This record gives sequence, structure tokens and C-alpha cells, in this order.
Amino acid sequence: MSRFTSRVFLTVRYLVGLFGLTLTRTSTELTSFRIHAGHGRHDGSTPPPAELAAVLDDRNPQLEELRARYRRLDSPYRPGSFWRRSRRLRDLNLTFFRGDNAYVWQLRQVGDNARLKFFLLAQYISRQDTHKLLERTREDGAFGCWAFDFQGLPTVSRDLLDSVNEMYFLDRHWDLLSRKDFTVLDIGAGYGRLAHRMAECVPGLARYLCVDAIPESTFLSEHYLRHRKVTKATVIPLDEMADRLADERPDLAVNIHSFSEMPLSAIEAWVGLVARLEVPALMIVPNEGDKLLSLENDYLRTDFTPVLERHGYVLAARERTIADPDVRELVGVGDWFMLFRREGATPAPEAS
Repeated sequence: MSRFTSRVFLTVRYLVGLFGLTLTRTSTELTSFRIHAGHGRHDGSTPPPAELAAVLDDRNPQLEELRARYRRLDSPYRPGSFWRRSRRLRDLNLTFFRGDNAYVWQLRQVGDNARLKFFLLAQYISRQDTHKLLERTREDGAFGCWAFDFQGLPTVSRDLLDSVNEMYFLDRHWDLLSRKDFTVLDIGAGYGRLAHRMAECVPGLARYLCVDAIPESTFLSEHYLRHRKVTKATVIPLDEMADRLADERPDLAVNIHSFSEMPLSAIEAWVGLVARLEVPALMIVPNEGDKLLSLENDYLRTDFTPVLERHGYVLAARERTIADPDVRELVGVGDWFMLFRREGATPAPEAS
């Protein structure tokens, strides 16, 4: 299949996935494919912990209160129509929030032959795991997550492999694993996936701040990180963010597959916040390869590179999330890591 045809297929598959469906090729030709329902799927073999079984309910009073608080906000950080409950959030089962859903496409992105593809991913990550991060954090398959066991490897999942891969990118270009006493700001933190993994794997992490404009995310991350006993993480509700971040000076901000789901106005607000906090480094993982595109309410895309430049953020490093071209092609994941540094910002302490 040509490079152009491949890009068209990946674009169509992404757009189809927005509606909770999966597009997979049945031959090397783009004209031969099938669409099947995918949203809300999960592995229910591991029941939710007893103390959370009744809490993870769409009608939970705490969640209803958060929704009401967020609705009352006239906030520039609020997402566009893409994350309305009638669209993106219909692709979410609160009880099994780590399944294949709005937060992580556990299976949807890799398509058919998931076990084989996860084996290739696990082998690829384990080859670069010089700090033994796969042994520092574990996967138990809780909350609907698909976990895979392979001989000679720890149990893995999309959650775990993505997180370890992201940490190694940050280590290569930001000395993550050797830094001391630093703070991370996670914009669009979701259910707290990276906060959980980084707290377990990175000894020098002092604080991890989770912010998100989606009330379901605030609700889930509070309960999930408490369940995982992640004491270094703090979940900050959107309506408390201005006061609670006023005196913070995070060393690193991360945005994983989140700016790509916002309109330009919201991206402008978030990047402006990061600049006001004088955050010297910003990691972004976009949804469209290495293209930095917003998602407007009419589904048009706009390049948000000028927003980063206007606030002083200049590209310092970019890498494919899977460097091995054979693994990348076989798995079908074409994402990129990007690290931006702020010109004129006070640098974070040097690695010891």
C-alpha cells in the first residue's frame, strides 16, 4: 500500500473511531475494509474492587455535583463539542474506564490480532528498558483493562506500555529518571494513567498535578489514584485551578492526545496558562502523526503551532513513538513524541 493510501486509511480510521467504531483492512487495498462496533468494550474478567463498585456509577452524587460545577463555569479551558456527553462521553463505561474507550483505545487502534501486536510492542519496549521500569510498575487488568501475559515478560497492557515508552522519551530528552525534586503538570490527565506510572517509576518526582476540563476525568482520577495509593499526585478540579496553581512553578507539562481533541481557543488558554506558570518544558503527543492540529466544533482542523510559538515554546525534540519501522508497520501505530522548550524560561535543575 502506498504511503498516501496508508495516510488516508489512518485518517479515515481515526475519524471512524471518534464514533466508537473500528476500521480494519481486510487486504492491502484501501477499498477492502470493514467497520465494526468498538466503543465501550472492556475485559470484565477482573471485577472492580468492592470499595469502588458502587462509587463508579454515572449517577454518583459527587460526579453529578462536579458536572454541575463545570457547567456553571465560563472557562476558556472547557473543551468543544467533541467531548459533549452525547458524543465522546458515550464512549465511556465508568465501571470499566480502563477498557477500550474515550480515554485509551486499548484495542481499537491496533485492530485485529491484538495479542500478536501487543507481543511485538512488549518486546520492543523491553529491549529499551534499561532502567527496568517494567518491573517497577505492574499491570493487574483492573477496571476493564486488557492485560497480556507472555513468557519471559511481565504482564503488559496498552496503559503500561504507553506510559513506559513516554517516560523513556522524557528521559532521553529531559533526563526524567535522574532528576530530583521536580513537579509535573498533566493537562488532560484523564483517569490518571501517567500519574500512576510515573509515581511508581521515577524516584525524583516530587509532585504530579492532574488537571482536566472534563468532570468525569476529575472524578475518575481522584478515585483511581487514591485506589493506587499514589500520594505524590494531586487532582485539581477545574473551578479551583486558578487559585491552586497560582503559586506553582511546574518543571514539566505534558499533554498526551488531548490538545488534538480541543478547539484552538481552548489550546490557546492552556498553553497561555503553562507560559504564565513559566513551565520550561512541554511534552505533546498529538493524534495525527506529527501534525499539531486542533479539533474545532465543525470538525475542521487548525494548526496550533503558532500558539506554541507565540508563547515562546520551540520544538526541541521529536521522535516516532515506535522507532523500529517494522514494529511500527506491523502494529499500525504512527504517533510521535514532541518536546518543546520555552525560550527565555528559567531552566529546571540539572540532572544530578
